[in-house]
Amino acid sequence: MPIPSPLPYHHAILAYLRVEEPGLWDWFASSQKRGEQAAAVRLDLLKSTYRLDPESQPKPYELANEIRERLRLSCSVTLYQAQTGNALNASLAYLPGEAHVILSGPLASVLSENELRAVLAHELAHFLLFEESHGAYLIAADLLRALAADPTAGAAAPESARLYNLWTEIYADRWACHVSEDLTTTVAALIKIETGLSEVSAESYLLQADEIFTRSSVQTDRASHPEPYIRARALRLWAEQGDAAHAEIERMIEGGLNLNRLDFLGQKRAANLTRGFLRTLLDPTWYHTESVLAHAKQFFADFTIEAEMTDNDSLKLELERGDATLRDYLCYLMLDFVTVDRDLGEVALAAALVLARRLGVDKRFAELAQKELTLSKKAFAKIDKDAEAILAKTEAAQPS
Repeated sequence: MPIPSPLPYHHAILAYLRVEEPGLWDWFASSQKRGEQAAAVRLDLLKSTYRLDPESQPKPYELANEIRERLRLSCSVTLYQAQTGNALNASLAYLPGEAHVILSGPLASVLSENELRAVLAHELAHFLLFEESHGAYLIAADLLRALAADPTAGAAAPESARLYNLWTEIYADRWACHVSEDLTTTVAALIKIETGLSEVSAESYLLQADEIFTRSSVQTDRASHPEPYIRARALRLWAEQGDAAHAEIERMIEGGLNLNRLDFLGQKRAANLTRGFLRTLLDPTWYHTESVLAHAKQFFADFTIEAEMTDNDSLKLELERGDATLRDYLCYLMLDFVTVDRDLGEVALAAALVLARRLGVDKRFAELAQKELTLSKKAFAKIDKDAEAILAKTEAAQPS
């Protein structure tokens, strides 16, 4: 089974925050901020938990120390039992050099020894991530949490924090599976915690998860932890395929571009997609009128046509993966450039129709174009039919 490592989303969001928010990054990395957090964590633990002693609870401590060595952690590990609620759960309270794991409900009596090992490994994997790269992943988590709580930060901030949390759970699940050395044990522990049942079949649940995906295309909608069937399927894919499973797991966690739900990285991706799309649409020299290029610079002040063309296959794939908001956006973008220079006449519409066909959005573009343009159905149908010929004629008339 592969040794887990931080995921591509972790790396990408760290790089983004360091470049785009250097001042906030330095503040959240400061020792003063860490000291304030440590005091708050210690007080909350005293108030809300019962601290377990190694002498009275030797087995959980034996497991925790075994896992600590497997993960090559040099920290101390302290276990606690939550004072309220009987629901099964476990969580980590992080302090530098100290892993504080809070158990909720009767975990020891419901889980087998190896299932408890998987649960403890999951929580200590959170600690491992926070300690890596001189605490960079912890800084990112704290910074994203703060931005998500700030209404002036924009909608991309909470979405970025959500995705960061989801990928962190995927990372911790992998360590649980790696340490327990058994996929079914890890999945069984997950199901027991979610349902409270003392007897479950991991094999049946994995089949159930696969059945869900044979019936529909599913993407997680949760705020902090992916749905159990997504976590179970993601674990199985990773256990069987390693890094080769990333694209499918990414689809379950992030999905395609949804313009109503963009994180920081999605915003950059959408901007790059728009720039590449415009370069493709406006590539013909007859399209390079003053009005058209001025309109393109409303999107990107440094917009140029000379840069390398965007691959239509990549654009088509993005459209297939993305939701209706992306397809409508690009269709309306084409309509913008169909109408921005009236002197171009029907050739601009012909170019948009041809590109829409190549990208597989011709049906939707036709619906929107007929709704928005002052053309009769008959006139639109004729241009649609003759689009390739109109473009060929226009190209042939261009000076060589």
